[in-house]
Amino acid sequence: LLGVFASEAINGQSGLLEGNSAFFFKEVIAVVIGAAYAFLFTYLMLVVINKITKVKVSEEEEAMGLDYSLHGENAYDSGAL
Repeated sequence: LLGVFASEAINGQSGLLEGNSAFFFKEVIAVVIGAAYAFLFTYLMLVVINKITKVKVSEEEEAMGLDYSLHGENAYDSGAL
C-alpha cells in the first residue's frame, strides 16, 4: 500500500494517488518477485525433503485415517454422531 498512499512530503516520493504510477508499479514488481522467490524456494525445499523422507502418506493410510494409521487411535467416535 506504500505505492498507493505515499506522500512526497513524508516519503520523498509520491504514490499512485498523487500521480506517481512508476513508484506503484515498482512496488508491484517487488511483491511479484518476492512471491515468486518464496514459491520457488519453498518448492525446492519440498523436493529435497521428499527425497529424504516421504511427505505424503499412501492412499491406504489416508483412507484409513491418519490418526489411526500413524498413532493407532481414532480422534473422534464417528458412531456417536
